[in-house]
Amino acid sequence: MPTTRFKGETAGERLDKSSISDSDMLQLRHKPGTIEDADKGISKAQLLSCPFGVSDTAAATAAKAADLTDSNPDFTLVSGREVVVCFTTANTASNPTLNFAGSGAIPLYLPNGAAVSAWNAGVWMHLKYFYVTVGNTQIQRWIVLSSLPIDEVISGDKRSVTSGAVSAAISASDHNIPRWVNGVLGKDITSYYNDGTLWQRLAGTNGFRPLEDLYAGDYFQMLRAITAPNQDSQYATTGSQWVTIAGINTLRGNGDNISMDYNHLVMVPGKGETGSFHFGRKRMNSTDTTVGGYVASEMYAATLGDVVSAGSTASGATINQQLYAEFGSHLKTTRELLSNSMGASLTNRFGSAGGASNNWGWYSCQACLMSEVEVYGSTVWSSSGYDTGTGCVQLPLFAFSKKAVNNRSAYYWLKDVASSAYFCIVYDYGSARYGSASYTNNFVRPRFVLGA
Repeated sequence: MPTTRFKGETAGERLDKSSISDSDMLQLRHKPGTIEDADKGISKAQLLSCPFGVSDTAAATAAKAADLTDSNPDFTLVSGREVVVCFTTANTASNPTLNFAGSGAIPLYLPNGAAVSAWNAGVWMHLKYFYVTVGNTQIQRWIVLSSLPIDEVISGDKRSVTSGAVSAAISASDHNIPRWVNGVLGKDITSYYNDGTLWQRLAGTNGFRPLEDLYAGDYFQMLRAITAPNQDSQYATTGSQWVTIAGINTLRGNGDNISMDYNHLVMVPGKGETGSFHFGRKRMNSTDTTVGGYVASEMYAATLGDVVSAGSTASGATINQQLYAEFGSHLKTTRELLSNSMGASLTNRFGSAGGASNNWGWYSCQACLMSEVEVYGSTVWSSSGYDTGTGCVQLPLFAFSKKAVNNRSAYYWLKDVASSAYFCIVYDYGSARYGSASYTNNFVRPRFVLGA
């Protein structure tokens, strides 16, 4: 005959599932007037099962309700019980509660103690119910243990998790919100790079969810520093060995004949808000001219260099060759709409007929200087729309941190023409500026794309 145990009969019998036989019944006693006065029994099989419910409560309604499917019609709520709920609608309400199968409105919390906030439609939550008494206070909680195949999971700690079942077109919006670790922007993910899981996390393979634990602002150390070739000896300096994620999937839809519909990281030199924001120093041109726009510059042709499929770390190797030596085929080629002509008598942002870009074309790139829009979110000294081209969206890293734009350690070139003699730059004191094209003291801070 099965024995009957009462919840809380002895300290050692308070839902110690390892001591319950398969034939035992747990007797659940409710406080009078709470649910019902009669006692209910629940078997170990029921306790260990994971009933499934569906909630279609409106997004703005905090009191969520989930109807139980017929997978376990005799559901009884007891501390330690686990359930799975599919929320077919999003949530925009603060401090949501869940009434699962008529068990009452119980608040939803994350394991770190934060209340769950917003989530998107189609989220599946794996929840565990806890009912404890602290002093004279009775506390009930649904704790979110994990999430199942979804598009975007709960925030609350302002993070989304994605499932391996989701296609490459998943939203990366929350992953483009930098995280802060002990008050410092970003997380050091060098270990992911060294063990190769960076690519698995990016693509969602080998048991990882797509973009798992990857966010804008995260950074890692490469095997070697990347440095612009043939620097002026007076200003020569070694480039950064660290690179930072400036955006995730932010180039989807970019280009005329190369698909960017895959998970990718847009990288820039630097270590979050710290470190060297550059790959060395180099001039844009040998003289103070912007004739031919960005693509006619020495920077574009000789410093960054042609698109390559083989790497090199030899003296004089272009930045593209060095990047390929580091990343191999993970270094991706993009198609960019770049300025290729300048009208010397056209009016520019200086308000004078001092020259402006006046044409563009499609070009294949690996490393590419950023536009003013990609850094600042708008044009400042850029001479015309031909300068911006496909660099028309601000990178998330810079949207959330001005210090990541410039930490007062480097002033670097942008690809935008400012006049017949100047290209745009990011100044070391945080302002938008311009510099003579032949100036050899400015730094090189391109963006480049990595994929799995």
